[in-house]
Amino acid sequence: FPPVLPNGDFIGVAHGSQLRQVLFSVRDDGLYGEGVFLLWHEISGVSITDAKGFQIRSGKYASGGIGFYAGASALLDLTGEIVTRIDGYTVDYCLMNRISYESNRKI
Repeated sequence: FPPVLPNGDFIGVAHGSQLRQVLFSVRDDGLYGEGVFLLWHEISGVSITDAKGFQIRSGKYASGGIGFYAGASALLDLTGEIVTRIDGYTVDYCLMNRISYESNRKI
């Protein structure tokens, strides 16, 4: 199973965009972006599709969550290093594993 993504700034291309940028920060208590934050327990699931990539689902916002295209993601970790793979897995899948891990933890 992919490793769990550590804390840092998640870089990617949001659905509907062509610009690669920091989408949100991965923190101990959830995901924080400009004008958007999701605590781990507010995330209801993750969808993966061929055409759109990844969709982090939550009922907290009318948009239904945060979506980004697969294959263009990276993590700016807390040491300032840009990471695209961890133990051979892309950071996209490591983020999905982090979401799964955090959603199964006791609050």
